Amino acid sequence: MEPLDDRELDGMLREWNVPGAPSGLRAAVFGTPRPWWSRFWTLSIRVPLPVACALVLVLAAVAFAAWRRPAPAVLKPAPAQVIVETRTVEVPVVKERVVYRDRRQPSTAWKPVAELRPRIIRSGQHEN
Repeated sequence: MEPLDDRELDGMLREWNVPGAPSGLRAAVFGTPRPWWSRFWTLSIRVPLPVACALVLVLAAVAFAAWRRPAPAVLKPAPAQVIVETRTVEVPVVKERVVYRDRRQPSTAWKPVAELRPRIIRSGQHEN
């Protein structure tokens, strides 16, 4: 058998028909379609081993701390008799004196300046 050249191979390629895919190929590759709720129950999530170990250790520490904590004591009230007693007590009232200041007159401590005379002191002229 002699080897074929490129022209002969191109001609054979043009004449060649691809056979159809078998009918069960799609189901074999992709599986049968399932509803979302069925896929939800079979869902899996990959977690790296160090993260899973750390999570187990944290959960174990929390469980141990909860186990070591004493249960809160429940106090039951003792049956007691209720006694209602009414007394009249006299309280002396101190009468305080309230002093109001007349707000119409300005205070004598601060008065507005009648004339403003600024004085400029340079660094070489200050007397201290």
